[in-house]
Parts: sequence; C-alpha cells; structure tokens
Amino acid sequence: MDTSKFKALKLSFYAILSVVLVEFLGGLLANSMAVLSDSAHALFDALTTFWLMYAVKLSLKPPDEEHTYGHSKIETLGSLFGGLSLIGISLFILYEAITRILIGTKISLDFAPIAVSSVIYTMIVDVFRISILSKSSTVIIKTNLFHAIADFSSTVIALIGVSVSWMGFNYADSLASIILSIILGFLSIKLIYESSLELSDIAPKKDYQQIKSILEGIEDIKGFKSFRMRKVGEQYFVEVTILLSPKIDIQKAHEIISKIEEKINNVIKNVTTTIHYEPIEEELSLTEKIEKIALKSGDVKGVHQIIVTKTRDGYILTLHIEMDPNMPLSKAHQISEKIEEEIKTKFPALQKTTIHIESYPRTNEGEIINDENITNQILKILNLNQKIKKVSTIRVYKSSGNKYIDIACSFPENLKIEEVHKEISYIEDIIKTTLGGEYIVTIHPEPV
Repeated sequence: MDTSKFKALKLSFYAILSVVLVEFLGGLLANSMAVLSDSAHALFDALTTFWLMYAVKLSLKPPDEEHTYGHSKIETLGSLFGGLSLIGISLFILYEAITRILIGTKISLDFAPIAVSSVIYTMIVDVFRISILSKSSTVIIKTNLFHAIADFSSTVIALIGVSVSWMGFNYADSLASIILSIILGFLSIKLIYESSLELSDIAPKKDYQQIKSILEGIEDIKGFKSFRMRKVGEQYFVEVTILLSPKIDIQKAHEIISKIEEKINNVIKNVTTTIHYEPIEEELSLTEKIEKIALKSGDVKGVHQIIVTKTRDGYILTLHIEMDPNMPLSKAHQISEKIEEEIKTKFPALQKTTIHIESYPRTNEGEIINDENITNQILKILNLNQKIKKVSTIRVYKSSGNKYIDIACSFPENLKIEEVHKEISYIEDIIKTTLGGEYIVTIHPEPV
C-alpha cells in the first residue's frame, strides 16, 4: 500500500497549522487586515488539507464487497471538495480586498515589523509545502499543491500590502488581492472540471485511443466489442470482448489475451485488464452453424448428414443427431423440437427442418463376404492397372442391406491427385460393371 500521499498531506497540514497561529498573532498585533486575511486563508486551507488527508486514508483501503473497484473515488471526491474550497477562498479574498479599499484600513506601524516577520515565516512554510507536494503527480496531492501555491501567492500579496501600507499607500495589498482572487477562481474551476470528469467515469481520450490501436494491431483478432475504460484515482480499468476465429483453441486464445495485456501494460501503468473472447459466427459455414446449434445440447453426442435442399417451396433441411440409445423417445423428441425451433429462429430461410434421431454410438450389423471368386475378380482388375504398385487390402461385406467393397492400394508418390482420382473412378466403374451395380466401392489410395 502506497502511504506517501498521506505522509505528504500530513506534513503539509502541520506546516499550515503553524502558519495560522503565527499569522493570526502577527496580524492581530499589527492590526493588519492583509495578514489576518491571509491567516484566515491559511485556516481554511488547513481544514481543506485535513479533509484531503481523511479522503486519502479512505482511498488507501483495499477493495471490499461494497467497493469492488476499491475506494479511490473518495480521493476524487476530496479533489472536488478542494476545488470548491478554492472558489470559497477566491471569493473571500475578493471580499476582503474590496472591504479594505472601502474602509481604508490602516496597519499599526509599531507592530508592522512583527507582521512582516510572520508573513516571511509563512512564505518559508509555503515553499516547504510546495517542495514536498510537487514530488507527487496524483490528483489529490495536486489539489493541496494548488492550495500551497495559492497560499504563497496570497502571502506575497500580504507582504506587499503590509510593506507598502507601512510606507503610506493603504490600497496596494487590496488591489493585488483582487488579481489573486481571479487567479484562484480560474484554478478552482479547472480542478472542479477535471474531478467531475473522473467522477463521471470518462475514459481518458489519449489512453483509450492507444488501447484501441493495440487491439486493431493484433492480427489474430477479427474484431472487438464492449470496449470500456474507466479511471479510479490512479488506477485504470479496461474491459473488452475480442472476436476470434472459432478454429482457435483455448491455448491459442489465452496466448492472444496475454499478448494484449502485455502491450496495454507497456503503455499504461496501474491498469487492470479484463478480456473476454468469443468465436466470430460469420466465419462458420451454414452446416457448421447448424451442427453447433445441435451440439449445444449436452444430450446430442454427434451430428452428421446435414443436407440443405432448395425446392420451389423454399429450403428444406435434414440432419441426423446421435443420442444415448437408452434415452426415452419422449425426451429425445423434446430435444429435437428445441433444436428445430432454434434453427428456425436463426435461419428463417429454412422452411422445414427434419431431424433423424439415431442411437450413439452408431453401429450397423454387418457380415463379411468370404467369396474367393469375387476377391480374385477384383484383384485381376487391379493388377491390369499399371499405375497401381501394390494392393494392401480387399474387403467385401454386407451392412444394412447394402454390399460394400473397400480397397486399399498404392500409387506412385509423385502422381498428382487429379490423376489418382481419375484412375480410382475408372477402377470403381469396372468393378461395379463386372460384379454388379449393387456394390458400393470405396478405394483408398496410398503413396508407395
């Protein structure tokens, strides 16, 4: 926990408190309104510094259940109060200056040296306060620094007022006080404006643009949304949702987020970054989107045969979903209806959806056909093709009323895919013609 802010304000408070006592006694003895006015100014400043100390002490408390972002906003409230108090000071000095001109107050010449000494002491204290407060750049310390500068300025005016009045010109300090009140008024309005912006959670424009540039410069990010930024005291909070390709795995997404956080930390200090990521739907094909909808239900174990058909009456969708074979039909039907409804909502162009429900895992009862005559005919056809260098497997079987022939054979490794495909298609046609069209032939090519 950084307590340097509190220590600086504490030293400033005790210093200005000593000024109140010294200037009050000096002004009272010399009957100097300038010195008494500066003493009142110092008293008001002491009260303000005390409040700022209290605000900083509260702001240093760690986050809790009621203040999950911490207590730094209290520091900003203290700055706002400091700005308002500066307005009060400027109005007070203006009032006192005009009053002294109208009344024509004169100082006691016998005690003038005491008044001058008290003012010189005040100037030394103000310089001390300015030196310790200028070492910090926080808003609340700046508030007290403005007070210290204002004190020094008013003390200079008090010194001029006392000195020139001592020489016989009674209005010099009052005229200078009017100028000081205008300066203080400007400083107070500026401070109130800056504190109000921070309390309204305005994002610092420069920092916001820097983070935006970082997000736009990461190649893997397809876009971002819900980008929010706020400043609480010296702490920055950044929240953003980045859009990534659905093909990126969790590990890769984590690496991208870590990269963004590192870049943000390099340009902004004291920042807490929260990054969410979502897959970008636009990159998915229609069948991938439909599959994603179906698999959203934990009861659906697999999806296949997604077919979209265009007809005169619109687009028709059919798909197969795999579920637990022991699941009751009523529950399976409810799940399929829910999937159909979501598909209809997201894709209004699909007029009708038909879902075929299967058990998982899908298994079909089959039978191997051990017919040497069929195997030899197939082998003879394969051997006639000069581009086939080796036959690894010939499998003939029945499944779900269909007859299948699966073949694995080798071709030269430098042969192009297009040429291999032509050879495979030609061989499949010869086998079907020779053995009969009821066979479904599948040839798997391998490089030699």
